[in-house]
Amino acid sequence: MLFLTEQDVKAALVGGDAYKEAVAVIEDVLRQQSAGTTHHLKRTTMTHPAHPGHLWHNIRILPGMAPELGAAAVRLYSGYRGTNQSEIICLFDWSDMRMSAIISDVYLHAIRTATPYGVAAKYLARENARTIGIIGSGRYARGMVQAVCAVRPIERVQVYSRDPANVKAFCDEMREALRIEIVPCASGREAMEGADIMITATSGNTIVFEAEWLMPGTLLMSLAPGEFGEDTVLRSRVFLSAPEQVLGDEPPRKPFNTLIASGKFGPGDVAADICDVAAGKKPGRTADDEIILYESAGLALLDVGIGHWVYQRARARGLGTELPFGEH
Repeated sequence: MLFLTEQDVKAALVGGDAYKEAVAVIEDVLRQQSAGTTHHLKRTTMTHPAHPGHLWHNIRILPGMAPELGAAAVRLYSGYRGTNQSEIICLFDWSDMRMSAIISDVYLHAIRTATPYGVAAKYLARENARTIGIIGSGRYARGMVQAVCAVRPIERVQVYSRDPANVKAFCDEMREALRIEIVPCASGREAMEGADIMITATSGNTIVFEAEWLMPGTLLMSLAPGEFGEDTVLRSRVFLSAPEQVLGDEPPRKPFNTLIASGKFGPGDVAADICDVAAGKKPGRTADDEIILYESAGLALLDVGIGHWVYQRARARGLGTELPFGEH
């Protein structure tokens, strides 16, 4: 069994266009999902009775299987005060279900989380989309911008977050990585002005985006629960990854939970699961003036795909530490 540290993971991803590869991997996994050859369970959260709620002592588990890929995986992570504390992917070889790797999943998780948004941008953004507006400047924001740039000829990124130092670091890193115009903004509204693709990538549970900012042709992609209100959903064609996860998440995912409770929105109002769009079973964008909302709540199949991909890259480069796990 191979153990991959954070440094091993980062070394495995150096060179080549990692995000372009990663988006292609996830697009293939989503097509397998649409074909019905994969299997996954919703995220399970276990909390301690003395510390209820997802913001305290908890363990969260996401298992998935992708036989065509030759792999299965379980993502396991712990949380405290709303922050992930320890994160790993346990990867299994489908041929005999032996554990093939334990992978540190902090840096890698930003890629795993971002890549379906790259797939969504490919199918749901206007063909002439050139500008991204983003609220948030952390690791997921960096990942989402790079995933979109892997599939679209983006020329300009406008970014805002509450911490100017974080914005500066984001701009410096993304200019180096993408070689395009990266512009710091003084407000979320300014960051979204004139953007073809709007992204919210914050810590969640606080509205940072207003429905009135949506212009004809906009693609809004949201990372965390509660970043926008009910009016934003009701103005948009809604596409999701694994609608059952988004609409039935635990804890409940804002604002879908209140919309469902009031009868204003339900599973039948979802235009499509993005896996069916990637597979060509259902249409994505059908007109340039459509306002589209996309959200992914996290899906174990993504961990299988990205875990298997980085494992193969690490193996090819001789990275990681072999552990005598399970030997008799």
